[in-house]
Amino acid sequence: MIQYPNFDNITVSTTDKGRIYFTPEGAYPSITTILGKTSDSQIWLQKWIDKVGVVEAKRVSKVATDRGTKIHDYLERYWNGENIAAEVAEEASDVIHMTNNLIRTTSKGVTNVLSQEIPLWHNTLEYAGRVDMIGSWNGTLAVIDFKTSKKNKSIKQIKDYYVQCTAYALAHNILYGTDIRKIVILITVEGKDVQVFESDMRYFVPELKNRVMTFGKYHKDNLLSAE
Repeated sequence: MIQYPNFDNITVSTTDKGRIYFTPEGAYPSITTILGKTSDSQIWLQKWIDKVGVVEAKRVSKVATDRGTKIHDYLERYWNGENIAAEVAEEASDVIHMTNNLIRTTSKGVTNVLSQEIPLWHNTLEYAGRVDMIGSWNGTLAVIDFKTSKKNKSIKQIKDYYVQCTAYALAHNILYGTDIRKIVILITVEGKDVQVFESDMRYFVPELKNRVMTFGKYHKDNLLSAE
């Protein structure tokens, strides 16, 4: 069993340019900031904002973010052994459906939980982040990531999710001497079943390194100088 340290000395700063983690080995941009700044979807996102307007785009994004945060919190508490049933039952119908579906899916696949919501960082590639879960999925040690969505996603649409989880796996392997290769992405969808995507993180290491390099070339100094 891995003995995780106390993470009280790790702080996070969020600015309009992105998020920075202050780890024992340095200040690193979050992996979600790196992926966001180097994603092809930025073009699509800007077109959507232009179409619906800035105010509406912010409203929709906040609703989705708040719902996702709430569902993530329920899952973390459930796997920490808390009885959340009464609280979930008081939520809006979409939150009830999406939370319960995710609980059912994880209860079938997760066979052991090592940690939840712990910070991870990579001192060579220089990124950091907070992983949803490190645990066994059907008996194999894995990075397990939870997402929420209004609609089903295709494999093509979730490339960045794979890269994000690859970043967590590499960082955990270096920090704790593990050999995590498996990625499990669970997307709980409004009004539908949970989508389960599984892969080997080694397929996405080149993409991760490329995105980190691109971020470092065009965005890193701007983010760190904001502090």
